[in-house]
Amino acid sequence: MVNKFLIAIAAVIAVMAALVLAPGFNSNRQQSATTDQTPQLSLEYSRQQLARTESGSLAAAAAEVLTVENDGSATYTKVGGQLDGRKFTVSEEEMKLLRARILGTGFMQIPETDYSQQEGLANFTKYTLKLQAGGDLKTISWVNPGAHAGTIPPIITNVGELLDSIISRHV
Repeated sequence: MVNKFLIAIAAVIAVMAALVLAPGFNSNRQQSATTDQTPQLSLEYSRQQLARTESGSLAAAAAEVLTVENDGSATYTKVGGQLDGRKFTVSEEEMKLLRARILGTGFMQIPETDYSQQEGLANFTKYTLKLQAGGDLKTISWVNPGAHAGTIPPIITNVGELLDSIISRHV
């Protein structure tokens, strides 16, 4: 009778231990599955300050390029008389914002487009964003809103503003 009682207590303890450990095991497994399913995203963002020369052609007065890899590693290069390259890491929060604005808003469904400048402008900024998200590649070019004859969709300018803020925080 004592043996049956001890076996019953041991079984209850084993079941309780299994119940305590099982939720932790499942949440860790769920967490790692979520991490593995993070959408892949890498990009190259360039800004060019363009000015019209005396001959009437456009020339870049300054150019900047930001590349961001999926792991958050980034390189910023500024060309304008001298080459200045800086490496830094984009925070996890900034990467989440980038993924949300690019992958969570329908941005990747926008047709590849070039929102070009109005004719005759002397000075303006041209932006180019080259994205690789999963297996999709996309390139979108636009100019500052005052230099375009129409409307540039806010979904595009919002991504540009986020990338500009990343540059200003890290450089």
